[in-house]
Amino acid sequence: MSLLALLGLGACKKELKEIGSPASKVEGISETWEMIQAVQIDEKSLTRESFNLTPFFIKQGKMPNITFTADSFSVDTAGVSINFFGGTRGTWSFDNPSAPASIQFVPTDAPAFTLNLGGPIRPGDNLKISKLVQAPCKGDTDGPGSVMSFVLTFNRK
Repeated sequence: MSLLALLGLGACKKELKEIGSPASKVEGISETWEMIQAVQIDEKSLTRESFNLTPFFIKQGKMPNITFTADSFSVDTAGVSINFFGGTRGTWSFDNPSAPASIQFVPTDAPAFTLNLGGPIRPGDNLKISKLVQAPCKGDTDGPGSVMSFVLTFNRK
């Protein structure tokens, strides 16, 4: 009986496999990206109500896109009424190059800002970023007003 138990325990041992070195995050993001989805989320709502803005961009006939190189970005928003990236070009950097949680943008023609990453940045992954926006509400004097975020998902072109 104990021999049977030992054989059973030996059969449960998992073989460890080498997964290789971590993928370069800069290589993972260095690409031209086209937005495939835009969702607006009410951050003050208990249920975080959301609204899909994607049909708005589809109706305009063009989705925003962004191109990243090793240290710069450019945005093509010609004909698009919303530019989530401030300016049209500038520099960018990760907050932590080995495990980034956000991207800092420094446009050449607009103030610097940060967008949060919604997932890993590896070659083959989609790019998901979010932007938090606070806006005063008419007549609201005791709070930040409306607080919403935009969650943007991009595919490689």
